[in-house]
Amino acid sequence: MQEVGVTKNLSSSTLKKSTWKIPKGVLYPSVTLLIILIIWELCGRLNLIDPFMFSWPSKIFTEAIVFFVSAEVFTHLAVSGMEVGIGFAMALIGIPIGLTMGYWKNLELAFDPFVTALYTTPMIALTPLFVLWFGLDTLSKVMMVFALSIFPILINTMSGVKMTDPSLIKAARSYGASKGQMFKEVILPSAFPFIITGIRLALGRALIAVVVAEMLAGNKGIGYAIRHASELFQTAQYLAYVAVLMVVAVLLTELLKIFEKKIAPWRNL
Repeated sequence: MQEVGVTKNLSSSTLKKSTWKIPKGVLYPSVTLLIILIIWELCGRLNLIDPFMFSWPSKIFTEAIVFFVSAEVFTHLAVSGMEVGIGFAMALIGIPIGLTMGYWKNLELAFDPFVTALYTTPMIALTPLFVLWFGLDTLSKVMMVFALSIFPILINTMSGVKMTDPSLIKAARSYGASKGQMFKEVILPSAFPFIITGIRLALGRALIAVVVAEMLAGNKGIGYAIRHASELFQTAQYLAYVAVLMVVAVLLTELLKIFEKKIAPWRNL
């Protein structure tokens, strides 16, 4: 009888452990999004939204199906993805620059005012100038992405270095750590959360840069598709492309979070 009772307890505890639950990070935003979509759809169905000025989920979804079936959206995504990928990869040079400026005070004093000035400059307003310098083709979009992406990465990396615990640096020096070991074992792990934050901020600016550049001077890409739909007053199609862009941004951010968990598992403790 005791063995049967123990077996039942084990089976019930195993069942409880194996019960799958939706993570709160997925459940909560999903419920919120569902409520918003229902209210939004009802407003459209009740003619509370002018279809010429705006649209609602069912019409946007229908338009999205059309350009997904025709594969038109994939052509635009491929072009925009290439431009963002090249420009963003170039912007990652902000990591070693930020590490260097954060570690050596004299370099920070020499260049920090210029970094701040360039970061606060409205680069979007300079898009026509970028087109004049680099032409109407891919290079102008790549350079726009680079210009808007590098400074969040650089500034956050520099801040991460400066926020390193001084006691850790003293301890490493007391054990005779070289400058290379200091960077690898102390400064870089300490600055890593700031670097990831900078990359996440830069990712949003990169998407903004490529869309604006393609809207002003492009014949392909998501920005061009949005501009073309707006010129034809196809509001549902316009919003469908915007929705695709938002989904891409969320997916890239989630991938970045997964990357952070793999590289820095101590951040999730």
